[in-house]
Amino acid sequence: MEGGSELMEDIVFRGVEFSVKMEVDKGLLIVEISDSMTADQWTGEFDPAYIEDLTRKTGNFKQFPIFCSMLESAVRKTSDSVTLDLLTYADLELLRNRKAGVVSRPRSHQQPSALTAKRYLILIYTVEFDRIHYPLPLPYVGKPDPAVLQKEIRALRAELSALTSHGVNKSADLEIQRLRAELALVKEEKESMAKVLERLQLSGNDPTSGREDWRMRDVVRTLEEQLVKERAKSQRSMSKRCQEQRLLVEQLEELRASECALRVRVKSLTNELALLRRGRVTPVSGRISSRVDGEIYRSLSRERRSGYGTIRARSGSRERTEDRGQRLVERGRRADSSGPRAHIPRPSPSPTGSRVPRFDPTAYIQDRQRRQKEAEIKKLVSSLCEYTPVLRVVAAQACFSVSDKGSLICHLLSQTPESSVDTGTELSEIDARLQALQEYMRDLDTGH
Repeated sequence: MEGGSELMEDIVFRGVEFSVKMEVDKGLLIVEISDSMTADQWTGEFDPAYIEDLTRKTGNFKQFPIFCSMLESAVRKTSDSVTLDLLTYADLELLRNRKAGVVSRPRSHQQPSALTAKRYLILIYTVEFDRIHYPLPLPYVGKPDPAVLQKEIRALRAELSALTSHGVNKSADLEIQRLRAELALVKEEKESMAKVLERLQLSGNDPTSGREDWRMRDVVRTLEEQLVKERAKSQRSMSKRCQEQRLLVEQLEELRASECALRVRVKSLTNELALLRRGRVTPVSGRISSRVDGEIYRSLSRERRSGYGTIRARSGSRERTEDRGQRLVERGRRADSSGPRAHIPRPSPSPTGSRVPRFDPTAYIQDRQRRQKEAEIKKLVSSLCEYTPVLRVVAAQACFSVSDKGSLICHLLSQTPESSVDTGTELSEIDARLQALQEYMRDLDTGH
C-alpha cells in the first residue's frame, strides 16, 4: 500500500456491520473502525517500530510494508491466507488462555472501563499448519460530534455541486479533444492512401513499367525452371553416387575376403617353405593342395591304363628303386642346405598404412596365365612320376621352388639306376617331356 492512499470497506464482525478504514500517512498506519448502527468509533495509529516488534513477539516477523500489504489484502478480501476479526478485551483474554491451555474463570472484580471500551482488530495469517494472530489495539474515540458532521456534510455537498456543474462541461471538452485527435489521424491516413493510389495509377498507365513487370516475371520463371533442372540433376547425381558407393562397398568386401584368403594362403605357404628348408620333404608334399594330388593321381591312373604300368610290375626292383631314390633325395637336400639359399624378398611396409590395393586387370590376367602354366607343369611332372618314384617327390617340391626344378630333376634322372634298364623309346620320351618342363619353367622365371 502506497503512502497517502486510503482504503475503506464495510465488513461484518460477529453479526454486526462495521466500516473499516485504513490509511498510511507519513510512515504511520492509521486504522479506524466505526459501527454503522451506533456510530461509535475506534481509532489507532501505529509506527513501523511497533508493527515490527509486534510481529517479532508472535514468532513470525514481518516488515512494516509487508504487514500493510497483508492488512490491505484482508480488508479487500483478495486472499484466503489473511482474514480479520474484531474482539473485545474479554474475548482476547479468553483466546490467550485457550492458546496457553489455561481454563478461564470469571473474575470477581470489575474491569476498567477503558479496557472494556477498547477493541482489538485481529489480523489472522493462516499458513499450511499454523495460524498467527496479530492484534492491533484500537482505543474508543466515542461518537462523532454533530457539528463536525454537519460541517463535513456541507463540504461534501458543495464539492458535489461543483463537480456536477463543471464536470459535465469538462468531460465534454475531453471527448471533443479526443475526437479531434482521431479525426486528424484519419485525415493523415486518407492523404497517405490517396498518394499511394495516385502512384499506382501512374505506374499502371506507364508502358515501361508494364514491360519491366513482364521482364521480371520472365526472369522469375526462368529461375524457377533452372531450379527444377538443378534439383533433378542433383537427384540423378545423388542416385548415381549412391550406386557407386554400393559398388565400392561390395568391391571392398570382396577385396577384404580375398585379402583374408591370401593371408591364410601366404601363411600356409610360409609354413610349408619353412618345413622344406628344414628337410621335411615328405610331410610337406602330403600337405600340398588336394587339387594337385588329385591331378597327380588321375595322371597316374591314365598312364597305367595307357601301358606305362608295365615298368612298375616288378615289386622287388620297385622297392630297390624307391630306396635309392630316397637316398638321392637326402643327398640333394644336404646339398641344398649347404649351398646358398634363395633370398625371399619381403614386402616393404607401406608408408600410407594398411591400404587395400586396387584391382588390376592386367595383373589378374597374368596371374591366371601363370596358374595355367603351373597346372600344365604339374601334369607333366605327374606323367614323369610314372617312370621313377623319386620324381613324385620332386613334383611336390616343384610347387614351391621354381628356380632349381630343372637341375634337381635332371640330377635325379641321371642318378636313377633304372635308367640303364629302360628302353630307348622311353628315354627319348622322358627327355622330350623334361625339355618341355624346363621350357615352361624358363617361361615362368622370365614372366612370359
